[in-house]
Amino acid sequence: MNRGDTWAGLALPLVAAGLLVLAAARRGSQPNYARVTREGGTAFLSERLMQRGYAWVDCLAAGAVRMGIGADAVSWLSLALGLVAGLLVARGWLGGAAWALALSGLGDGVDGAVARRQHTISKAGAVLDSALDRYVEFFFFGGLLYFFRDSPVSQLLVMLALCGGFMVTYSTAKAEALQITPPRGWMKRPERMVWLIGGAALAGAAPMGRLSPAPIMLGVVALIAVFAHASTLRRLRALSAAATTKSASDLTGGNGGNRGDDFPADHADKRGLDA
Repeated sequence: MNRGDTWAGLALPLVAAGLLVLAAARRGSQPNYARVTREGGTAFLSERLMQRGYAWVDCLAAGAVRMGIGADAVSWLSLALGLVAGLLVARGWLGGAAWALALSGLGDGVDGAVARRQHTISKAGAVLDSALDRYVEFFFFGGLLYFFRDSPVSQLLVMLALCGGFMVTYSTAKAEALQITPPRGWMKRPERMVWLIGGAALAGAAPMGRLSPAPIMLGVVALIAVFAHASTLRRLRALSAAATTKSASDLTGGNGGNRGDDFPADHADKRGLDA
């Protein structure tokens, strides 16, 4: 047992809870960010929790702007932290991996808030942010594949969870391209990140209670796999039904029906709250 990693896993949820309490005290009342309200919460991540978390994101973004740090720099830092998280989870240092992934996820929110404060929102930034988000998830799930290297069944669940997460994001992008509002669904990126971070932290602290970390981490992976695919199927079914009611001119937009155009004009504002 790596005692330092165990304490890291135990400390993360305590620190996170403390920051959420401080955010509530700072604001004096429940914060209300329009972007978070638009995204909404689910049974896996409440809107109230998202609002309090975004209060810290906004605070950190203000600090980054004062220091002259740009949104792209934050995005690349988030990617580097995601790589560190993947390497740590591969080594079995789940507590440290939870911290690295938490900081990476925080950076993913901060970059968008920085771009809005600096008035540098762009399609290019949105594309970069979305692409780097996929790599961060790939790094972490890749680390989990190695962590479960002695269990092919567990590795299959990891792959299903990774695929499910990507498909939830794809269904969101396709809905935007078709200008259709999809059902909210479950296991969008903020939810996946919170559950992976929480699962890794709990698994890292598990040896303190003489528990095995593997079943805890596997349970979180299985939860993501099941509900991400259920959400994807629900969304794609709704999108298919909605698309059949649109006229051919609405679908093609006068460009001959570009089926690969997954980045509509309003996608540039999606940086920092990716699906």
